[in-house]
Order: sequence, then C-alpha cells, then structure tokens
Amino acid sequence: MQIIKQYSWAIILATVACVFLVMWIREPKGDAAVQQLEEAEIPSETQLLTETPAENESVSANALVMVDIKGEVQNPGVYELAPDSRVEEALDAAGGLTENAEERSINLAQRVADEQVIYVAAIGEEDVPVQTAGSSTSSAKININQADSNELTELNGIGEAKAQAIITFREENGPFTSIEQLTEVPGIGEKSLENMKEQISL
Repeated sequence: MQIIKQYSWAIILATVACVFLVMWIREPKGDAAVQQLEEAEIPSETQLLTETPAENESVSANALVMVDIKGEVQNPGVYELAPDSRVEEALDAAGGLTENAEERSINLAQRVADEQVIYVAAIGEEDVPVQTAGSSTSSAKININQADSNELTELNGIGEAKAQAIITFREENGPFTSIEQLTEVPGIGEKSLENMKEQISL
C-alpha cells in the first residue's frame, strides 16, 4: 500500500499522457482537412461533361442562318445552315440543281448569310444575275414563267389578285414569250409594266 502511494503521481501522469495520445490520434490532420475542402470545391469530371454539351448546343442553335433558295433547284424553300456554309452546301440541302439550271448564275464558293436569297437561273434566261464574291442574290429578277403567287407579289404594283391572274394567263396560254406580253393579263397595263419592268425576267 505504501508503494502505491509512493508512485501515485507516476500513475496519474501516465493516465493523462494516454488520454492526450488518444485524442491526438483521432483528430484529423491539417493537410487532410485542407484536401477534403479542396475536393468539395472542385466540380467532378462527370458534372463538367454533363454541363458542357448543353451549353454548346445552345450556342450552336443560335448560330444557324436561314437561307431562301429559289429557281432551278430540286426542292426550293427556306433552309437552316451553319454560318460558315457555302452556296454549294446550300444547293445540296435543296436537293441539287435541275437539268435546266444555268450554273454560271451562281458562285458556289460564296459564303451564305442570314436572310440571303439564292436564285438559280434557267439556261437561256435573260439578264442572268451572276454572283460574285461578296455579292448577294437578294436583288435577283423574278422569272414570270416560274414564279409562284408569293414571288409575284414582290413585283411593284402586283397584289394577290394580279399575281393569280398572271399564273392563270400562263396556264391557259403557255409561257410568256416577251415581257411586254404581260399587258395582255387583265389588270396590267403599260404603266404597270413600266413600274416593274426592271424586276422581271423570262
């Protein structure tokens, strides 16, 4: 009993040391805590892969241009194309040229632009608008032997009624052989012809 009393301070000191040792072992190291914090802030590779395609898709959709393709192509109409597309790609989207297409009327290497009109003239068509670098076909003349009602209403002084009269006349009498023959269409006189003469072709 005397021995226990004599060494009691040593037993207490050893007990305290054991408690501190256990607490030190269980406490997370400083470097490990910092690493856990960094891992929580950095997005995972899966998150990045999930977000990126959606953003790219949005940018891609906004970048498309609308091009109106008319004349001697298999499927005339409005097409959506990439902004760096060429006229050749636009014509491919419309099914390609017809056998009656005048290829010299178009510049296949030209870049397309939003709201551009690409008009492919027919072989033998008068006043063929030849495209050059940087030019647009938006001012191309309207072929009165091929134009539909909507295209004909783009002519000066031609509304829906007169456009339909032009179509009816050529269906009953065949294609126009001269621009002046338009005066034979009911409602179109010399003055009307003079106002739109520069806009039309055969």
